[in-house]
This record gives sequence, structure tokens and C-alpha cells, in this order.
Amino acid sequence: MRNRPHWMLYGGLILLVATACTDDESGKETTLSASQVCDSTLTSPSSKSLERLASAERFTELTGTNQQGDANEFSLELAAKRLYGDVKERNICMVYKAGDDSGIPLLKIEFEPTENHPDPEEETRKADGDRLVFPLGSYAEVNGGGGANLYFACSTKGPEGTSSYVRARMYSPGGPSAPGSEPEDRMTVLNDVARGLAEELGCADEAALPARVPEPANG
Repeated sequence: MRNRPHWMLYGGLILLVATACTDDESGKETTLSASQVCDSTLTSPSSKSLERLASAERFTELTGTNQQGDANEFSLELAAKRLYGDVKERNICMVYKAGDDSGIPLLKIEFEPTENHPDPEEETRKADGDRLVFPLGSYAEVNGGGGANLYFACSTKGPEGTSSYVRARMYSPGGPSAPGSEPEDRMTVLNDVARGLAEELGCADEAALPARVPEPANG
């Protein structure tokens, strides 16, 4: 298996990223269904949400290894192991539309420990039309810039001490979602991947993330 590098613009910087995985012998992309991405964490509803976001049914993820020798492909086990690593060390779920050679991922999902989270009531009052706040976890929002955030209670211990929460963050650098998709689709996908990590970290009860995403508080 090999990675194909492409240049992309991210946060004002030009980065070299690797995209769809290919088989060196056949030259064909290894494609995944929506239910197989992000370590098979998506349920039937969230799989449909991903398909609506992409207007596609087949996807790819990164392959190869990082500088630490860990797999680039996302797994709950490795995401939990690298939770306290810096950005380059974290195990991130990078999803691409199959056949897309732009080098820009459809979405990326990453996790980090944190001691704080925004106040849901205050953020609901301040939210404008481009931001939806969901009564989910400790705090959850979808914004108009292609992003989504979900904070959930999860006591973890790292090299410098303990943290009370985990932040799950989704970013869609490829731009707006496909026509026909809703902001709730992004939160539905993010919630299921976060539920999987909470299980892996042993804090599913503490996180209390529901199987179905509720309606936004300010929708």
C-alpha cells in the first residue's frame, strides 16, 4: 500500500498531505463504505448522514505510518493511546471521497483532552443563524464554516495530570456540505465516532452520549 501526496491550503499554510490508498500491484484504490470509515464507528443513521454530506457512497482513508511508526489509518485504540500526543502524534480520522484526487479530505475528526468546555446555555443565547448548539454531551455545536465540536465528560490521565473532558472536533476543509445535507448530519457523524472513543477510553457512562442526536436547542 502507498500514499499519494498532494498539496493543500489549510489555515493559510500550504501542507503536503497524503490521500487515497492504492494497492501497488493493482493500482486500484481501496474503497470503504460509509459504515467502514473511522474504525467502523458509524451506525446506519450516521452512515446515511456521511453519504448525504459527500453525495457519495464510497470513501478512502489515509494509509502508511507516521513518524512514530504508528498507522495513519484511524483506530479507536490508537486514538485513545495518542490522546495526549501533540497534533502530529494524534491519530486522526481523515476521510476522502473515493476517486477524488484533489488531496483535500472530505472531513477530518480528531480528539484532545481538555479541562474546560463552553457553557451550553450561554452559547445558545449568543448563537447566530450560522451556528447550532445541541443539547448533547457537555457541549456540542455545528458552525457555518464546515466545523463541528463535541465536548464530553471523560476523566483521563496524561503525562502532566488528569483531564475531565475530551473534545471531539470535526473539520471539513473541502468547503460546504453537499446539497441535500443538513447541519445535523455533521453532528450525527461526529457523535457516533465520539461514542466509539468513549467506549474505548472506558468512560461511556460518564460521557452519556445518546445513540440519536437530539434537535438543536436553537434550531
